[in-house]
Amino acid sequence: MSLLLPNRYLKTSSSLAVHAAELWRALEPKSSVASAWAKYKAIYPDLPFERFVLTLDVLVALKLLQFDGDFLNKEARDAA
Repeated sequence: MSLLLPNRYLKTSSSLAVHAAELWRALEPKSSVASAWAKYKAIYPDLPFERFVLTLDVLVALKLLQFDGDFLNKEARDAA
C-alpha cells in the first residue's frame, strides 16, 4: 500500500503528498531542521519523527527542498 498518494485505503489527509505540501507551505525560505520539525508537529501533533523524515524525503525528491548543512532551503521553482 502506498503512503505517497491517496487511494481507497488511504485518506487524502494522511498521504505524504499532502503532508509535504502543508510542510512546504509552512516553512520559511531557510529553516533549521529543528524549526521544521516544530512546524510539522504543530500541523500533525500525533505523527512520529519518522513520518516527518519521509515528508522531507518527498520534498527533496521533488526538488522543492535542499539540505545545506544544518539548514533546509526552499527551492525557487520557475513558472515555465
